[in-house]
Amino acid sequence: MKQFTLAPLFGAIALVSTQFATAQGNQSFDGSLELEQRVFTHRLDDAGDANRGQTSLRLQMEYFRDWNNGSDQIVLEPFVRIDSDDEARSHLDLRQFLYSKIYDNAELSVGLGRVFWGVTESQHLVDIINQTDGVENIDGEDKLGQPMIRYTYFADFGTLEAFALPYFRPRTLAGKDSRLNGGLMVRDDVEHYEASSGTSHFDYAVRYKNTFGDWDLGLSWFDGTSRDPDLRRFANPLTGATEAYYAQITQVGLDLQLTTGAWLYKLEAIQRDFDDASYASYSAATVGTEYTLVGILNSVYDLSLLAEYAWDERDAPLDTVFQNDLFVGARLALNDMADSQILFGVSNDLDETDSRAWFVEGSTRIGTATTLNIEARIFDAESPSDPLSRFDQHSFIQVGLEYFFD
Repeated sequence: MKQFTLAPLFGAIALVSTQFATAQGNQSFDGSLELEQRVFTHRLDDAGDANRGQTSLRLQMEYFRDWNNGSDQIVLEPFVRIDSDDEARSHLDLRQFLYSKIYDNAELSVGLGRVFWGVTESQHLVDIINQTDGVENIDGEDKLGQPMIRYTYFADFGTLEAFALPYFRPRTLAGKDSRLNGGLMVRDDVEHYEASSGTSHFDYAVRYKNTFGDWDLGLSWFDGTSRDPDLRRFANPLTGATEAYYAQITQVGLDLQLTTGAWLYKLEAIQRDFDDASYASYSAATVGTEYTLVGILNSVYDLSLLAEYAWDERDAPLDTVFQNDLFVGARLALNDMADSQILFGVSNDLDETDSRAWFVEGSTRIGTATTLNIEARIFDAESPSDPLSRFDQHSFIQVGLEYFFD
């Protein structure tokens, strides 16, 4: 099981929590335990049925405490997954271990934290603070805790955020036993960095956000180690063995959302530049809309229709799967006592028109403390030039039973 150590940072937060442990305040503790079963729809020629099924257990907890009338806060969020077949997917992490001091018009946070930027559904171009937990799922939605010092200033002209990121965390990647490794055997004990300081390179970011009437605006700047590993630079095309390389980048990001009645209009756009001259600068954008039908067919159901277009200046399909893609989907909320909902969609490559990725995500509560989660991902791509083709034989259906406690 992989672990990471950030002893000095943890020590500082533990010292803060110890000093204030006896102070009067509020605290809460909750979490969930999920048993998950994943079944792949295709049998592999060289593996038979041996790894068509994959069972795992996930535990996630959160402890929160505040004192001094809420001006001091600490949150601790450990995460553990144990997987039956993929050793790399069995891992533990601290999603958050963050102390925050709240002032009249500012907030200072120190520790491991998570930050999300973005508005679109199919991909999150501007979201760059946290590293992707690549063994959790193929959709890139899960993030590792990021060591940070975060200062937020609230003013009449908007909110300014500054991030000091003193430690880089490499992406967790599917192991050799995983059906979702894309045919790559990535060494998890070796990474290469453009920066001579490696994981200790000091990254930083700033962001401005504000609301202007119906418009929500976010502008961001990041300078530091790219969260996206280059897995081709050290790849052996004969064996599929490779090692991750992380370049130094600067990224300017824009996220924009217009809310007007039942319509949402969304945009995320980035410009990314590299210090390494072997990489070309590029721009990318995702634009889309969402329309919500409230009470369809005289029922209590709400149906949201989604459509997005993704463009990337890098025309080579091996650089990204979103270079010229159309996404359509729908989100159905039943508004029942079980809080049942389902989201489904499909991305279609407009260059490789026979390349599609379908997904379904749904959940409903059983009883008072248990939720049934369902997920399916269907990959349909045959052209060798399409990176999605590496997953063509690895479509899967996943069912999870999640118990919540406090």
